[in-house]
This record gives sequence, C-alpha cells and structure tokens, in this order.
Amino acid sequence: MKKRASVEVTIRFILPILLIWVAAGTRILAQEPRFESEIKAYEAKAVTDPPVPGSTFFVGSSTWRLWGPALEEDFSQFSPVNRGFGGATIPDVLRSMDRILLPYRPARVVFSCGGNDLAGGDAPETVVKNFKTFLARLWQSNPLTEVYFVSNRHSPARQKFRKQGDRFNREIKKLAGKLDGLYYIDVVPLTDDKDGKGRRELFLADGLHLNRDGQQLWIPVITTALKERDRSRMKLNPADLFPKRVAAGIFPKSDPVNFSEQKLNIVFIGNSITAGAGLKDRQTEAPPVLATTYLKQQAGIQEITFSNQGVGGYTTVDFLPATNKSFPKVAQAAETFRKETGQLVFSIVLGTNDSAMQGPNGAPVSPESYRANLKTIADTLLKANPGCKLVIHHPIWYSPTTYNRSKYLQEGLDRLQTYFPEIDGLVADYGKTHPGQVHVGDTQGFNYFKTHYLTDFQHENGQQGTFFLHPNAKGAATLGLFWGEAIRKAVLE
Repeated sequence: MKKRASVEVTIRFILPILLIWVAAGTRILAQEPRFESEIKAYEAKAVTDPPVPGSTFFVGSSTWRLWGPALEEDFSQFSPVNRGFGGATIPDVLRSMDRILLPYRPARVVFSCGGNDLAGGDAPETVVKNFKTFLARLWQSNPLTEVYFVSNRHSPARQKFRKQGDRFNREIKKLAGKLDGLYYIDVVPLTDDKDGKGRRELFLADGLHLNRDGQQLWIPVITTALKERDRSRMKLNPADLFPKRVAAGIFPKSDPVNFSEQKLNIVFIGNSITAGAGLKDRQTEAPPVLATTYLKQQAGIQEITFSNQGVGGYTTVDFLPATNKSFPKVAQAAETFRKETGQLVFSIVLGTNDSAMQGPNGAPVSPESYRANLKTIADTLLKANPGCKLVIHHPIWYSPTTYNRSKYLQEGLDRLQTYFPEIDGLVADYGKTHPGQVHVGDTQGFNYFKTHYLTDFQHENGQQGTFFLHPNAKGAATLGLFWGEAIRKAVLE
C-alpha cells in the first residue's frame, strides 16, 4: 500500500510539470517565424496592388519600414516598392526574398540592412558573407537587377558598433568596385557631426532611426545615384557580368548564369488597348513598344522585332480566320517573321469588347464562345507556324461606368472576369497537346488597374459620366511591363 501511495504522489507531482512542458512546446511550435505577419501583409498587398515588373524595391529593415508611404512619394520617378520590415537582419531578408522580392523582377534593389546583424553580435565578415549570398540568389533569378547598397550609418544609439559598421562598409565598397551591377551609396557623412558621430537632431527619440529631416538628406543622394546609373544601364554587356561575379566570390565557377542571346519576333494581337488608342504617339507609347523595351532591358534580349496588330473595337469574333477581317494581317506579319531567324511569339489580349453588353461584333460573347473563338485562333496559328509560342493574357479591368459607343457597365465587367478561367483552362488543355507552346500571360494587370485607374487611365466622358477604359501614357507603359514579363517567362523559363 505504501508503494502504491508513493507512486500516486509521484504522478500527481510530475503530471502537472509534464503538462506545462507540453503546453510550452505547443506554443513554441505554433510561433510564427520572425516578421511573418509583415511578410504575409506584403504578399496580400501584392495581390490587390501588384508591383510592376522593373520597379525599384527598397529592401531591408526598419529604415525603410519607418519611412512609410512617404518613401513611394520621395522616389516616385523610380516606381518604388517598399519592402522593409521590422528589425530585419540579412538572414531574415534571405528567408523572405522568394516571397516578397524575386517573383516581381525588380530593375533595382536599394538595400539597407546589416546594422541589426552587427548589433546582434555578428562579425562584419559574417555579414558580408550573408550579403554575398543575397546577391547570388538575386542575380541567379535576374542577372540584370542593379543593387544599390546604402552604407551602414552612425546612429547615436549604436556608437559602440561604429568600428564594426565601418569595416562592413569598407568591404561592401570594395566589392562594389569589382562588380557591375552593385553600387555603393555613402550616407555616413550626411548625418555625422564633426566627431564622426550621428547627429541626434536627425534621429528619432530612439537615437537609431532617421526622422524626417534625416530622411530628406538621403533623398537627393539616393536619387542622384539611381539617375546616374539609368543613363548607362543599356551599356552593360550581360555576358561580361558572370566572370566578374565569379572572381568576386558571388558565384562558383560551376554555377553559370545563362544570358539569352535569343532573337524574338512578336506579333501583338488585340483591340484598341493594344493599338494604343488615345495616346499622343502610338509608335513610342503603345504597350507593345514598352513590352519590347522591357525585354531588352530586363531579360537582355537585344534583338526584337514586333508587329502591332491591335484594332480598336475588335473582338475574338473579328480575329477568327473565317471572318477574313483582321486575321489575314496577322498571318502576313507571321509569314514575314518566319523568313527571319528567332523565336516567333504571338501575344494575345482579347476580351474587353467581347464582354460588352452591346455594340462590338458578336457581343456579348458567352464564356464558352469566347473560349471556342480563342481555340480556333490558336489552332490556326499553331498549325501555320510550327514551333511558335502563344502567350494569352488576361484582359485588364475597366470601370463599371464604361459606356461610349458601346455599352459595357457592371454586367460587362462581370462577364469579362468569367473569361479568365476559360483562358486558364484552354492553356491547360494545350499543355497536353502542344507542351511548352501555349502559356497564360499576364494575370496581374486587372488588379493593378483596378487600384490605379485614376492615375493610369484616360478620363473619358460617356453616357454614364466619366469612365475608364484606355490606359494613358503611364498606364500603357505599365501594361507593357506586365506583358513583357509574361512573354519573358514564356520564352526563357
């Protein structure tokens, strides 16, 4: 009996402790990774307000996060996207870059991070090594992205880490001297006093982060650096980049980055949006022009010819071969390109006019008929042009007040969105019959223009007041970037 009583006492004593351990372990397992809520917020924002390919991403820690919305105003000419978070270290950036950076193909990254690493006890050499890992992963994804490293500043709250920060800065500056595509921006003198310490009047009460006066000292310096590189950006020879990056220890010799020497011949098929309706100079401002510029600058494809076969008011019905309206011109453009070297690509964006309640030929076109029409067009192109690639983009948003000579309104906008799964399903079917030839193109433009219609659309007057249907010069340039990135993926990935 004594033994049994002893066992019961032991169980009563140990069981609560075990339960505490289990509960504590469960809480630990349930904890999110560092800054996960901020990363998820950026991912959600990228759905409703997609970053434009070729933007400038400000990446790093709370230097950018606390800059807030003002950052996008201060650097507006460079299409800025703020991706600073918490007290991030470079390893934190590495963990998140597949989610908030790499998918969006930035033209530039303005990088401010490393100070928290040093304050946390990392040696400068370790922080430099981590930064090289960042460069390697970024340039493996997009070799032409430029990186602007903002030097580690002297802040009043971290004076004891000045020497480590200066060593870190010297190593990155030395590295930038060896590499095209990495540029060092020295902001230390901007906020230092005569003794080389951070001026308290330029920092928040925490003595660590810049106040607005401090930020305004940085703006012209960063702006000048970005503008200077813009002038010479097309002078880079992509083939020269890899050897220098190997020599600098960014890439191992066994891990080459391939630069495309491919030539592209692109036929753009679409309606008035593709044609560039309402723009002052369609020859320089229409979306196909900007799409090809993007492919040259951000994919390194230097030889591109294209034909803009956008026709105002046209639907999938008008492009059917049987109607003999616009398809013969498409076929003629393709025939011309077939005589040249290079990959033949058809970029197709149709559906806006199909979705109208009345007015355009065949409208309203049902989702089933829309898919059937696209299939007829695609089948004909694939048969006549063996080895070609088709990129079928989702049409972009228009306002539910749209009513010019044709009637669209909310009913039309709702119908337009029923076409998206038809495009996706059609492309999936071609994946079985024509693997690698037919691709879903841009899917982000719809939400982008839904968010930015006031700044990126022409303001037009119609029978229901102001409506938004055609991109202005800014919007056409943006749309070209979305199309260009989709074509790049179809051709190079």
